[in-house]
Amino acid sequence: MKKIILAALLLPTLVSAAQKLPPEASAALQFNKWYISQILSGKEPIKHYEALSRYVTSETISKLKAMDKLDPEEYDVPDVDMFIKAQGYDDDWGIVSARALDYDAACMQVYISFGKKRDHTVIDCMVKENGAWKVQSVASVNISDNLSAE
Repeated sequence: MKKIILAALLLPTLVSAAQKLPPEASAALQFNKWYISQILSGKEPIKHYEALSRYVTSETISKLKAMDKLDPEEYDVPDVDMFIKAQGYDDDWGIVSARALDYDAACMQVYISFGKKRDHTVIDCMVKENGAWKVQSVASVNISDNLSAE
């Protein structure tokens, strides 16, 4: 009887672990894990265009390069990181999760959350470029809990 109960408790965990993410969600998750790991180790991945090109569209990289050349005294340059949509980060942001997937006319939207509590979420707009899913743009989003169930 104990074995049956144990199997019943473990089965949902094993099934969910075996589920594969759709390729666009997997690409977004890989990118964000890499990107935040770079930040957590004191690097500035937003300036490493060659490394970004594996995950980010060439059009977006061109726009980043153009923004990098702007004089912040003369132009209104964003003061948040384009990919994490934050000025800083929490120590637990190395925990990155894909929460949801949604389709719109422009791209596949992948909701990515950072931290144990998943209290910082961005939406990665993923498009295919040369057969690979890449980040085209990123939006910030606040997800309010309007249900409480455990």
